[in-house]
Amino acid sequence: MIKIINSEEFSYFLRVHRNEIIKIWMEKSEVQNVLHRHSLPIIDKNTYLFYQFCDCFISVIEWRSTISECQIKIDFLQLLNNYNVTVADLFTLVFKLKNAIEQVIFENGNLSYALQSEIDSLTLQMAIDLELNFETIINSNQNYKSENSNLLTEYKKAVDLSNIVSKTNPKGIITYVNDKFCEISGYSRDELIGKPHNIIRHPDMPREAFKELWDTIKAKKSWSGVVTNMKKDGGQYIVDTTVIPILDVDGDVVEYIAIRHDITELEQTKQQLRNINKAMKNKVDELYSMTNTLEQKAYKDKLTGINNRENFEDIFALEIATAKQNNIPLSLVIFDVDNFKLVNDTYGHQAGDTILIDLVKLVEDNIKNGDIFARWGGEEFVILTPSTDINGACNLAENLRKLVQLHPFSYVENQMTLSFGIAQLSDDDNKKTLFEKADGALYEAKKNGRNRVEVYKA
Repeated sequence: MIKIINSEEFSYFLRVHRNEIIKIWMEKSEVQNVLHRHSLPIIDKNTYLFYQFCDCFISVIEWRSTISECQIKIDFLQLLNNYNVTVADLFTLVFKLKNAIEQVIFENGNLSYALQSEIDSLTLQMAIDLELNFETIINSNQNYKSENSNLLTEYKKAVDLSNIVSKTNPKGIITYVNDKFCEISGYSRDELIGKPHNIIRHPDMPREAFKELWDTIKAKKSWSGVVTNMKKDGGQYIVDTTVIPILDVDGDVVEYIAIRHDITELEQTKQQLRNINKAMKNKVDELYSMTNTLEQKAYKDKLTGINNRENFEDIFALEIATAKQNNIPLSLVIFDVDNFKLVNDTYGHQAGDTILIDLVKLVEDNIKNGDIFARWGGEEFVILTPSTDINGACNLAENLRKLVQLHPFSYVENQMTLSFGIAQLSDDDNKKTLFEKADGALYEAKKNGRNRVEVYKA
């Protein structure tokens, strides 16, 4: 059964299992593959950063901070950048850390659907933040290298070789494309020069996105965003695009330069992750539904649908502890259907079952919200009445006794009657002694003629 824990318990749980989480995370094959593929050595300094990043991640999951407040993330991302770790591999590290946390939580019986949804949401937010920071670090590193180049032509060559580049005049007519632009779009240079830039526009891209782009660059500001373009053969590719207006000495736009990075694989990976998360959510929903059904069956009486004896005993112990802690009254009512064996022997067990179901419905409709009603066994039932003293319990029992006596039950011609035994919790009572008191009172009710209410007398 899933255990529901509060935020303080959850925070303590994560701190206690921190080393176990890190061990599981670092030993995952996908994480090992990332480290080996980029020859990232697990030396003390690097291990420290992985541990610190895990602590940062856990603090976000604990709701004690946000990823934007985590200072160690920059050092961690810089370490990954130093070994040319890709954005896709960064996502692998992040989501495998999430999986390690969920595995430890699940193995300890604390992973509810609501908690998993919260972890998924927080992880997605962290992944987005980390991606933005990582790309900034990558770009800064590239700029640092370019600034150390002594030749402007070499700088231009580097940009041209490493990016998808195009130029247009102020009206959006293509004046230049590099080889990478031709390679990814499938068009030759001759097919592109002199054509409007919307030759590669994908029909799925909303017009509003391009309106925003043009409004921005016409205002002589740079625009950045993700654009889906269409290849000559009808396929698509996705690029992270920056469009920069180039101004003359008078401040007028003379051309626009667009620099793009192909992120098709990254976006496909994101979509796959979204699909996986969706499939996992559906599976979790299914498992939650199954678990809920099984739990319902586990603590409900099969015939009547009310609490069964096992579940009542769990609740009984909790209510006694609550009553004593808060110094409030608690009473126990036990009742038994008089001469029920005769009903079964005369009319059959099916008739007896129908009568019990009808009886339970009648009782349920006439007890307070908060009263705990359960089938103890056979024709014997219990009602636990929190915040109710012996007088209140007696009034409840007497009302039920009269209602049942007057109620027309199926199959039987004579009146059905109940016998009640009642006891109130005292300071020295526990679950066993309180039940014995109420059960002793029930015995007196039967001995004294049935169809009556008896209170425990010390």
